Amino acid sequence: MALEQNLILNLPFDEADGSNVAYDFAANRNDAEVTGCPFVVGRQGNCIRFPGDGYAEVPADLIPLSGTFTILAWVRPNSYADGVTGRRIGLFCNTDQLEGSREIWLDVAPEGWYHIAVRKIGNIVALFLDTQLIGSITLPGQLTGLAILQDVYGTENGYADLDEVKIYNTALSNNEISETLNNVSQLEYYLSGVNFRDIGIRVESSTGVLDQPKLKTPSSIDWPDYHGKVVDLTNKRYEEREITLNCWLKATGKIDFVERVNRLYDLLRADGTARLMISIHPTKPLLYEVYASDGITPSKRWHDDKMIGTFSLKLREPDPVKRVVRHQRINETSRELSIALKTEKVVSVYWGDGTVTEDVYGDYTGAKALKHIYAENGVYYVVVAGVIEEITDFSTNGIIVWNRL
Repeated sequence: MALEQNLILNLPFDEADGSNVAYDFAANRNDAEVTGCPFVVGRQGNCIRFPGDGYAEVPADLIPLSGTFTILAWVRPNSYADGVTGRRIGLFCNTDQLEGSREIWLDVAPEGWYHIAVRKIGNIVALFLDTQLIGSITLPGQLTGLAILQDVYGTENGYADLDEVKIYNTALSNNEISETLNNVSQLEYYLSGVNFRDIGIRVESSTGVLDQPKLKTPSSIDWPDYHGKVVDLTNKRYEEREITLNCWLKATGKIDFVERVNRLYDLLRADGTARLMISIHPTKPLLYEVYASDGITPSKRWHDDKMIGTFSLKLREPDPVKRVVRHQRINETSRELSIALKTEKVVSVYWGDGTVTEDVYGDYTGAKALKHIYAENGVYYVVVAGVIEEITDFSTNGIIVWNRL
């Protein structure tokens, strides 16, 4: 794929319904301002729905019209009320020449997902549908505007769902465009930033990852002259989360096997919790701050050549309810993440770089907001763990990827 620095806009549109912002996951954070558009179930996670009178506006001129670029998007035209229109998608290009506009139209069926790619090289703009080249336009002059249109004439705005919009300031090859059709993050497991695969560990199955933790025993009264019990089910609280990863480890020999196992032990022996990250999505991983509650006993057979051992990694997450914020440091200007909140219950903030701020409670808004400086460039996921349902006035300059996990 194109280099990460060529990605100038990345809108997954995974926000919860009611959000007035669509977060940009590209490095320079040009979030879109959303007006009158709900978020609904999309191809992967959520998508944004344009109902004909709403829009999402990126407050920046991003597309280098005079240069080279590629636009990728998943589009699902919705059935229009007249039952006739809403069955075509068009690419419209305007230029600085008199009568210099050009367009390409293609037929589509409503309610189906279509992968659209627009690529400009020189004065040629090409349109791809589901990675197949549909046609190209030779521009008679300088490109001054570009739009992906529908044949819906009852509104000036879109009447469709849009998902996973990406814009690159370079021309993707045909193969690179094809690869984006199934661009789903591969399932990967990380412990304190180390990919399990890098130390030869594969996870065969897991339990507890998405289970709701056990409910703590609520207060109750057992009246002798009443059936059953009176149970207080307000303000529910939960026990530790229990996670089990059933793993196998492959090594090239006895010494290699021992070294790989010790690498895993070192990660678990460090002070504090270890960060378990399960990558299920390009921008929305599952995150857990865990410790190893039991020992690890690999079942193995010694061999001079290849060795394979199996074991179960049992982990506990002491704070099982959390909010997750994403921050990307790209330079000195973006090195600081701020989180403002009010809470009467103690919470902990795990900053994603191995540091943690504990015993956070009270008013941390305005000038008292929590601030954290990241020394190295990269993407960081911050976990705010505790009784997050009682947090108020929460705001951040990061991206909230999980409001509750």
